[in-house]
Amino acid sequence: MKTCFGYIRVSTARQGDGASLEAQKDAIKAFASQNNLTVIKWFEEQETASKTGRPIFDTMLRSLRNGAADGVIIHKIDRSSRNYSDWARLDEISRLGIKIFFAADSLDFDSRGGRLLADIQMALAADYSRNLSLEVKKGIYGRVAMGIFPFRAPLGYLDNGGGKLKTIDPKKGPLVKLAFELYGSGEYSITSLTTEMASRGLIGLGGRPVVRRNIETMLRNPFYIGKMLVCGKLYDGAHEPLITAAQFQQVKTVKKNRTQKKSTKHFMLFRGLLHCADCGRMLTGERQKSHIYYRCHTTNCCHGTIREDRLKSEMERQLRQLQISSEDQAEIAERLKTWLSDTGTSELETSLRLRLADTRARQERLTDLLVDGTISQADFDVRKLNTEFELQILRDELARLENQQKAEEDLGALLAMATNLGVVFAAAEPAEQRSIIKNCTERLSAGKNGVNLQPAEWLEMIEAMKDDPDAIPTPEAFGLLCSGRSGKTAGPVHRHGESPG
Repeated sequence: MKTCFGYIRVSTARQGDGASLEAQKDAIKAFASQNNLTVIKWFEEQETASKTGRPIFDTMLRSLRNGAADGVIIHKIDRSSRNYSDWARLDEISRLGIKIFFAADSLDFDSRGGRLLADIQMALAADYSRNLSLEVKKGIYGRVAMGIFPFRAPLGYLDNGGGKLKTIDPKKGPLVKLAFELYGSGEYSITSLTTEMASRGLIGLGGRPVVRRNIETMLRNPFYIGKMLVCGKLYDGAHEPLITAAQFQQVKTVKKNRTQKKSTKHFMLFRGLLHCADCGRMLTGERQKSHIYYRCHTTNCCHGTIREDRLKSEMERQLRQLQISSEDQAEIAERLKTWLSDTGTSELETSLRLRLADTRARQERLTDLLVDGTISQADFDVRKLNTEFELQILRDELARLENQQKAEEDLGALLAMATNLGVVFAAAEPAEQRSIIKNCTERLSAGKNGVNLQPAEWLEMIEAMKDDPDAIPTPEAFGLLCSGRSGKTAGPVHRHGESPG
């Protein structure tokens, strides 16, 4: 009685959970019994046979070459191989005298006619795999053309079945959005962000804890701004974006140009924000005993050290001096509302539309350059990706500008904050206090004469409108005012009726 191996295979783990493997095993047992063969070992695999590199199949062939059995019984030819390389390896061991049996195919592998039939069936199996691959790709790109992502939903989105759009996960989606905001602030490294998001309850697929690799993959995935990266090319998605293109670009910029340390042992409220009033260098935070001190390390600088709690108290005092009264808040809000209902943002809107048209024209010229051979495909892909991001940022800015009601709500919240700056700062958590410092100050320095605070431009605009009943912001300044962040691009506040240029 000859000894044989039994080899059974399915293409995926899902198929392995069904009855296919057991059915193959039963057929092989029946064949062995009818032909006086003994199966001494089973080899079970859950891998596609369209490509080479099946580990269990390779192990079985090595064992056969070493004389561990007289032959092998396989259910059908397409269970053994769907590619010519593995089929040639089976032919090789057959030439060594090792018997190859197919339980469901009535053919003699050792005869010329049987081998011919086997070769034909294997060719049909290989062609079936190739055709199936083409059909699958056709289906994938058909869905991509419709804006539907044909693969598993990324973290923060939900799968709704084949051919349907991914939707934002109500639990994980807000946490993923928060992760982009935190990393874009520059206050977190990938490692510290992973720890932070895990503590906030973000989990990966299958309920597993989120790990660094999940966060890295998430931060570079354009799916979150409504794009789909498929086989190295970017496509427009029909799903709802989770973040704006500007946020995504900010994350890319922070990741590329990080200058902060990747992790800090202690939270320091003024780290990277406080300059020396004497030499202009950044003050360094140090923890000594139970207090944090900031000192200048420039040689011969006469600046001493200052404790963080004292800095914090002085910051609160100066913010209280900057805040406006509730009466001024109401008056400024009414004037801005009147200005918004007129043509206050028309110039900025015109500028954005012109920039959109210019960017679209540059994108169209890219295609001509590629066709003419002026630029390579790789250069074209990079430039197209950059213009796609630029277009998305401009669209986001235009949408924000066109949403007048949302602008008024933002402005109302900003004016409310400006009315209670000191109170808001005193009641905020340390991380929120740091955000207030960054958003409300243009430059912060400390020296022998105390703390010097230069207000952010949006606060100076509000101050100007408080002191001058006729002052209103330029369209560019209004965009800065709504954002509530300091910057260099805003225009001045001018009197009503004056030319902004």
